[in-house]
Amino acid sequence: MDVIIVAGMSKTGGSQFGVRLDIVRNGSVMNFANLQKLFGVPSKEDSLNYNTPYLAGIYLYNYLSRRGIRSGLINFLDDELETFQKFLQHSPKAVALSTTFLTDIRSVKKVTQIIRQYAPDIKILLGGPLVFNSYLLYRLQGTDYDSASCARDYFFLNSEKDYYRDIDLFIIEEQGEETLYRVLEAIRTRRDYSEIPNLAFYKKDRLTVNARKSEHNDFSNDLVDWDRVPEHYLFPVFPLRGSRGCPYRCQYCNFSPNRAFRLKSAEILGREIQALVDTKKVKFIRFTDDNLFLTPKLVEAYCRKILEVGKGIRWSSFIRANSISKDTIGLLRDSGCLSTMIGMESGNKAILAGMNKEDTPEHYLEVVELLNTQGISTQLTFIIGYPGETPQTIEDTVHLINQFHYQGPAINEISIFPFGLAPLSPIFSPENRRKNKLKGYMMDWSHETMDSETARKYAGSLFLQLKNVHHHYGIAELLTVEMGKLKRVAELRSRIRRGELLRDPEKDLEKIWDDLRIAVLS
Repeated sequence: MDVIIVAGMSKTGGSQFGVRLDIVRNGSVMNFANLQKLFGVPSKEDSLNYNTPYLAGIYLYNYLSRRGIRSGLINFLDDELETFQKFLQHSPKAVALSTTFLTDIRSVKKVTQIIRQYAPDIKILLGGPLVFNSYLLYRLQGTDYDSASCARDYFFLNSEKDYYRDIDLFIIEEQGEETLYRVLEAIRTRRDYSEIPNLAFYKKDRLTVNARKSEHNDFSNDLVDWDRVPEHYLFPVFPLRGSRGCPYRCQYCNFSPNRAFRLKSAEILGREIQALVDTKKVKFIRFTDDNLFLTPKLVEAYCRKILEVGKGIRWSSFIRANSISKDTIGLLRDSGCLSTMIGMESGNKAILAGMNKEDTPEHYLEVVELLNTQGISTQLTFIIGYPGETPQTIEDTVHLINQFHYQGPAINEISIFPFGLAPLSPIFSPENRRKNKLKGYMMDWSHETMDSETARKYAGSLFLQLKNVHHHYGIAELLTVEMGKLKRVAELRSRIRRGELLRDPEKDLEKIWDDLRIAVLS
């Protein structure tokens, strides 16, 4: 074996920055499967729970394997230590660790500590978004950009040896697959790799950063040969990617700074969908992109391709609200769309304009109604505290949400996030910080109209003012529970969560729990 690919650690079921809206019992989030267990009915749908695989590891496994690199794949290192130790018996030369789901240097350290515990001398190669963003911030040192505040979270800025000493090589390219292959091929054939472009490394605690050379990996090379993927990673709910980067510039977002935007064609995406369907295991596809269904034309092209090759597959995706209309809603429904994720962010026009959202509250209401009348549920995100936010603009957001359509079986789910001042987002730039009198970093900030502590208080209490919207407990529920029944369960869970937040008398909550038990067992 040449390399063990580690995609990350097990998932926690939610963002570390979002307001906690789920209910928890016995250490478990009360999704429908766990409610069944709580009420004495063993769930038959454990495989549809949160731990669907990370796509990054599977893509790397496929990319390297087809080029002759003998690879082992670990999805969640903390859950697969026995498999990891078995791989080590094959004397691999390196571990390739992705940061797609590791958002700061501390989360990386947790993984490298485990690797070093079992393989103290193996080479650890680190790549992905955290490394690329670290490189971009490193390049901004010496300017008026506030890179100093970022040192606690990013490599190359942080001088604490403990965070980088476990890592032999950093791959600083945006894509990085080709660079990883070149390094592994050099290691395998015992050649020097120190001058390969797109690498950074420490030698005697001095950082060396090689020249960067952009990769242009063709999407057709990303097509996964599913026959090569270990069968136990083929879950009924499965992720699929159709794009890279983003063509938009939402001011709060650092998802794709300095990244070229590319879309897979409907033909290429269709080949991947058909291959997944042909495994006979995948029943639902969760498109991981923020930016696949960007326009009505793309909605039509992709939905028609899903209808052609999907054989009844069902799916969910982020979709821009502007892509949903009376002309496209039928295609979304007929192609098997069960749920759409839309970043609405605010119910105030001025805040939306400041975010560069290019949409209006009135249009959001039309879109939710269109989706709901066709039985398509929604997952909607909102940000509290963006520059310009005031108590009145928050009231506008509450007013918007409380007007959402609620007839029929579809469920409207929300996630609430306090604003975060994220490095490499447009709002973090020196000019925007000056313009908005914006100070601070990430979740600790202030601007002309609000500060982070106030935003957290508003975000934490917002759910108490909302009607007919619920927390998202996992896409598996939409697949396994009749929608009318699930809607009743969602209503009762929301009542319990509101009761917990309001600290209602225990007897009142007990009555709702009894009603929830009846709804689950009915």
